[in-house]
Amino acid sequence: MIGNDIVDLKQAALDSPDSYPDGKRHLRFLEKVFTVKEQDLIIASEDKHQTVWLLWSMKEAAYKVNVQQFGKRFFNPKRLECELVSNEKGMVKIDIETYFTSSKITEDYVYTVATLKEESSFKTHCFKAKKLNYKLQSEVLKQQFLKSVAKNKNYNLKTLKIKKSEVGVPKVYRDLKRLPINFSLTHCGRFSGFVYL
Repeated sequence: MIGNDIVDLKQAALDSPDSYPDGKRHLRFLEKVFTVKEQDLIIASEDKHQTVWLLWSMKEAAYKVNVQQFGKRFFNPKRLECELVSNEKGMVKIDIETYFTSSKITEDYVYTVATLKEESSFKTHCFKAKKLNYKLQSEVLKQQFLKSVAKNKNYNLKTLKIKKSEVGVPKVYRDLKRLPINFSLTHCGRFSGFVYL
């Protein structure tokens, strides 16, 4: 099982002005989303905005793995607790489960992949969207992912489809048969990414 999340840092600044360290609204946002330990990491960091979204992307990627693993959705960001090993490596704990994260931080985006094992081999790709239309971006992302699977597994692209499970977890099918491919898709603002095992 695998999860990913990407945050367009410029889009996040526009969509979530409360994430900026500018007073009471910022503190309410931090208290609502992050544990005390995570808030301390944010406050101590040189780039607070970037750290907020790094931790957020770690939580989102780990959450996707957890939903795949247990088939249950929940909304409680503080139930997920992040720990940074470095700027690129971390862990997220959800109850007794631990998920391992690998992040890429650029001036434009933060991208995180979460896995069940610390050293996992996966295929991933991030790209900049040509259009900002959400629906169109989603379709382009799905097509890019399916093209990668078709090329990697030597399948005919026309036989591949994505369908969601009852809890909304996407699965890939070849004709009518579900393939044993764990994957995750994400897009935010100008950027999209997919990952699969």
